[in-house]
Amino acid sequence: MTFPTPNHDESLITSEIPFIGNFHKTLPHNEYGEVDASAYREFKNTCLQIEAGVPKNFEGVPKGPLSPIFHSKSDPDAILAGAKFTSPLSGAATETHGPDPKDLEMLPAPGILSGSTAAEMTELYWMALLRDLPLASLATDPTAQIAVTEIEDAFNKALTKDETHGRLRLGLDLPQDNGALNLTSQTVFRCGLHDEEHGPLVSQFFLRNIPYGVQTIDPRQVPYIREKDFLTSHDDWLRAQNTGKDKFGRDYSKCNYYGDQLAGRETYYPKVTRYISTMRDLARFVNRDALHQAYFNAALFLDSINAPVNNGNPYKGNLYSREGGFATLSGPDLLTLVSEVASRALKVVWRQKWLVHRRARPEVYGGLLQMQFNGFNCHQRNYGLPAWVTETEAAARIKTHNSAQNDGGDETLFLPIAFSAGSPSHPAYGAGHATVAGACVTVLKAWFDEDKKLSELLSTAQEDKKRKDPLELQHLLQPGTHMNGEIFKEPEPYTGPDAGEMTVGGELNKIASNVAMGRSMGGVHWRSDNTRSMRLGEQIAIEILRKRTLEYAEKPAAFTFRSFDCQMIHITQGQVMKLS
Repeated sequence: MTFPTPNHDESLITSEIPFIGNFHKTLPHNEYGEVDASAYREFKNTCLQIEAGVPKNFEGVPKGPLSPIFHSKSDPDAILAGAKFTSPLSGAATETHGPDPKDLEMLPAPGILSGSTAAEMTELYWMALLRDLPLASLATDPTAQIAVTEIEDAFNKALTKDETHGRLRLGLDLPQDNGALNLTSQTVFRCGLHDEEHGPLVSQFFLRNIPYGVQTIDPRQVPYIREKDFLTSHDDWLRAQNTGKDKFGRDYSKCNYYGDQLAGRETYYPKVTRYISTMRDLARFVNRDALHQAYFNAALFLDSINAPVNNGNPYKGNLYSREGGFATLSGPDLLTLVSEVASRALKVVWRQKWLVHRRARPEVYGGLLQMQFNGFNCHQRNYGLPAWVTETEAAARIKTHNSAQNDGGDETLFLPIAFSAGSPSHPAYGAGHATVAGACVTVLKAWFDEDKKLSELLSTAQEDKKRKDPLELQHLLQPGTHMNGEIFKEPEPYTGPDAGEMTVGGELNKIASNVAMGRSMGGVHWRSDNTRSMRLGEQIAIEILRKRTLEYAEKPAAFTFRSFDCQMIHITQGQVMKLS
C-alpha cells in the first residue's frame, strides 16, 4: 500500500528529543511535556496498521500518569484518569454515499520548526489577547491595530522565507489582493474567501432569529466569562498533556464547568445571554455546537426569505408548470443534504487526523516555546524553534497576560486556551469543524443563487411580510458593543460602505470561516488546519452532489457554484466540470 506523505515531523529529532511536532495528548510525558518515545512509537504503529487495513484498536497504547482530582470533596482519594482518544477508528470507515476516505488527501501541514508555524503561532497569541474585544471595535481599537501589523509582518516573513513543502500559501491559507498578502483590520482573522471581506466579521446568519417550522431558534448563547483562560501554568499545561483533562477531571467535551452548585468547583459563565460579539463567543459556539448546526440554520433562514435557488434547479424556471419540488430539489431535500454531508466529511478528515498526519495542537507549541526559552527548574531545552516568535509584541504581552492568569505568578509562553481542558484528544490536521464547514457551505452555495445581494433579499422579504424579525428583517446587522462588563448591546444595523456588496455566497463563506477560525480563536487549531480542511470538505460535497444529479428523476438537474479558490464548478448528470 502507498501511504500519503505527511510532513517530516515524525522523523525529526532535535537534541535527541523526537516527536515534538506531533500529537501525543494523553500519552506519558516527562516534566518538560516531551512524550515518551516508546509510547509514541506504539501509538504511531497502531495508526499505521489501521491505515494498512489491519484490524486493531488503541487499547495497548500507553497512558499518561494519573493524578489527584483537585478538591474532590465527595471522594478525596479520587484520581484523574486520562481522556479517551476521540474516534480514531472512524478514519478506517468505508463510504458509499460520498467519497471513500482513502480517495482524498491533504497537503503536508507546516512543519513544527518552520517559519509558517511560527507565524501561525503569532496569530494565535494575538487571538488569545484579543478574545474579549468587541468585534465591532476591531477596526478602531489601538491594540488590534498593533496586532494586524505584527501578524502581517509574521505572515510575510513566512511567505518569503519558508520554502518547506507544507508552508503557508497565499490564496490558499491567507487573504490576497493582486498577488500580495491582504491583511487589514477588515480581513484579519478571516480566510480570504470570495466576498468574505465585506461587512462585519460575524456572518449575518449568526445574528438572526431562525424560523424553524412554527418555532424560532434564538441565536443568543450563554457566553464564557471574560478574561479567564487556561493552561497558562506549568502544572495545568502538563496535566492536560498527560490526561487530556482539567484539574476537576473534565475533558474537552465537559470543560468550563456550567453552574456552581457543586462545592469546590468554579463557574466560568455569567448570568447573561447575548449574540456572538467577541472571539471568545465564537470559541464558545464551536465548543458546544451540533457541528452542522450553523449551516442547517443558514439553510432554514435562506429558505424562509425565499432566497432564489440556483439556475440549475429545474423548478426555478418554466420547465414544470403543473408540479413543484418537495422530496427532491426543495426544502426537505436541502435540509437532509446539508446534514448528510457532515457525517461523510468527518470520516474523511478523521482519517487524515489519525492515520496520516498526526499534527500537534497549538498548545504543544506553546509548551515548546516555554521550555526552550524560559525552561523548567532552571533547565532550557533546545528544540530549534525560531527565536523571533518570542521577540514579538504578542509574546511580550502573553507573558504579562499569563502572569495575571497565574495570580501574579510566572510569566510563561504557554498559549492561553479558552477551554479548561485545553484542546480535544485528537490531532490537529485536518480540522473537523472546518471540513464540515467546507462541505455544508458548498452544498448551500450550489443550492442557492450565491451572487444575490443579501440586502435586496432582506428588503423584499420584509415588504412581503412573510417573516418578521424583531431586529427588523430588512437591515444587515453588526455585533453589538459593550454596555457594562459582560453585557452587550443588541446587534445594530450595518450601514458600512460595503453593505451593498454583501452576497449570499459571501455570507455563507463567512460563516464557514467564522466556525473554522473560531476554533483558532479558542486556541485549539492552526490557521492552515482550517483553510485546507475547508477545501477537503468542498471535495467531499462535490462528489455527493455529483452522485445526487444521477439520482434525480428531474432532468437535467444541475448545480453551479464558485469554489473556495474562485473556480466556477458545474455539476450535472454525474459530471463535474470547471468553467472558464
